[in-house]
Amino acid sequence: MQQFDVVILGAGFGGSLTALLLDRIGLSVALVDRGTHPRFAIGESSTPAAGYLLQSLSAQYDLPQFEPFCKYGTWQQSHPDISCGIKRGFSYFAHTPHQPFQEQPAHGSELLVTANLSDTLADTHWYRADVDHWFVRQVEASNIVYRDQTEVELQHNQPGWQIQGTRHGERIDLKANFLIDATGAAGIVPRTLGITPEIDFKTHSSAIFGHFQNVVPWQTILDGQGISQTDYPFNCDHSALHHVLSEGWMWQLRFNNGITSAGFVLDGESDQHSWEAILDRYSSIQAQFASAECVAPEDGLRTTGRLQRGWKACAGPDWALLPHTAGFIDPLHSTGIAHTLCGIERLVTILEQYTGQGTLTEALADYSTSLQVERTLIDTLVACCYRSRHDFERFWLSTLFYFAAATSYEHLRFHEQQRPWLLCADDERFRQAVADWYELVSRDDEGTDWLPTARELLAPWDRVGLFEPAVPHMYYYTAAPEAEPR
Repeated sequence: MQQFDVVILGAGFGGSLTALLLDRIGLSVALVDRGTHPRFAIGESSTPAAGYLLQSLSAQYDLPQFEPFCKYGTWQQSHPDISCGIKRGFSYFAHTPHQPFQEQPAHGSELLVTANLSDTLADTHWYRADVDHWFVRQVEASNIVYRDQTEVELQHNQPGWQIQGTRHGERIDLKANFLIDATGAAGIVPRTLGITPEIDFKTHSSAIFGHFQNVVPWQTILDGQGISQTDYPFNCDHSALHHVLSEGWMWQLRFNNGITSAGFVLDGESDQHSWEAILDRYSSIQAQFASAECVAPEDGLRTTGRLQRGWKACAGPDWALLPHTAGFIDPLHSTGIAHTLCGIERLVTILEQYTGQGTLTEALADYSTSLQVERTLIDTLVACCYRSRHDFERFWLSTLFYFAAATSYEHLRFHEQQRPWLLCADDERFRQAVADWYELVSRDDEGTDWLPTARELLAPWDRVGLFEPAVPHMYYYTAAPEAEPR
């Protein structure tokens, strides 16, 4: 039986990075995964906050090999063999069923929000099969014990854990003082402990998705329809592209290996809709997929049940969940990578500062609370957009609550040297402003003066002129200026 300070279950990028960070602070670590790499995964779209966090962790824990992944330019210089996509920002296009996409006066059906100043400084879409495989190869090159293709059973000894399993027919027997669950939806640790699932969510969405080849760029479709892109601050295909639909929305993330990640996220249960039936209702999107071929997963398009999930406790005296295990809401605002990195930073700091001290339990309770509060805020921010999507002007205003949160987080973190919770979730006033907006868009009161109301609610957090773009719905720069990580 091998004894470790920490055993981590799940070797996605979050589990692998956590293992490497804990190894750097001198803890003995094992990483166990039931699968193997490379493998299909989504959760691909990065953000300025995610880049800042990865850069900060790389510098603080002397892992310089991760720094090139913070920006598109350095990624291409250092690792052109690891597929990714360029992400200049977020783009949104509002569609009406049974009609081709139509531009409206003052860009009333378009929204483009820039997150960085150039292609070199751009964020990225992570082609997770390549990225996660590279992360786990760094683990294999370290002092960390790595066991893939291993099914495990857990025994909680209170304190400590026994992890037993088999790998290629051979018995695995590990002991851990502390256990981290990075298995995502599998949630091995909370299921073993009998933690109560969270079921109270404002968002109710499901998805149909896959990876495709030969998806026609949206810019090509716009050109073919004679729709001008002169005012666009960037190539709309170099972004997290959102088609806003009556049924929900669609994401498109274009990688530099010819693959496009695409999925419909539907308000309600996806079993009421088929991929082809949705495309049939939106001819401009259908034209993008006229010759497209689904290349992953191997068994074809993946259909989910309800996406929203979570646990009512996310850490205990000798265990913790990474954010994607602790819960998930919806991919709308590309929060996944940043949330994982934010949680990893917080958890590694706790284990570095408090291991062997009685205050560890209190710090882990705070960690658990932070993940739940962040999840609730993301839920409300996303739900506002779902409630608003049938009126694109209102949808635009709802997205501004997310962009206010993101830019305020970046400012506090990198100019005031604070460590706020993700999207300023520890700011009770901001959470209340979002809750107030959610109540308004849920009531759908025609008497509401939407623009002044949103402007007033967001005034304390509007650091980048969200309500005064020089061209309506076209934002040429919103991210905090480049700063040294802290």
